[in-house]
Amino acid sequence: MYLDKSWIEKFEDNNINFSKNIIENTNLYNQFLQLCENIFSDKSILEKEELIINFISKLYNEYKTKKTTTQDNILVKDIQIYIDNNYQNNLLIDDISNEFLITTSHIIRIFKKELGMTPYQYILNKRVNLAKELLSQNISIAEVSLICGFSDQSHLYKYFQQIFSITPKEYQKSILK
Repeated sequence: MYLDKSWIEKFEDNNINFSKNIIENTNLYNQFLQLCENIFSDKSILEKEELIINFISKLYNEYKTKKTTTQDNILVKDIQIYIDNNYQNNLLIDDISNEFLITTSHIIRIFKKELGMTPYQYILNKRVNLAKELLSQNISIAEVSLICGFSDQSHLYKYFQQIFSITPKEYQKSILK
């Protein structure tokens, strides 16, 4: 089988991200089954080669993702630093957008692509991990929720339990025995 080198080099500019099991894509799976049948058929080598190339192209186009640019990498790092310095305040995505003069959707997209989570999830993780640290110092839960930037104790409870599968009170009791 011959694959044109210039055609293959197109793949180097992008990544393929299989975000779900390919078998779950019924259309693509059926095309793959058809390809397998054609490979074992009496068709000519050239026809088989063309079918394989067409399938690979469809697969590639379905799952390709452009690499994050260096500029986006730097921007995400700058946003991370900004969040790290301000997450205890009432920080909103609009604040970040205004600080960096870019749209909120662009921030969310590049942040999620680079770190695998949204800026909001990143902020919550920072707050909950700080809460965990403060709870181990026997600081009251009410005070911890204020220090960490939660609007009230119920938000701290909700997110703490979501991340650690234990309530702040249970954690504090277990750590201070």
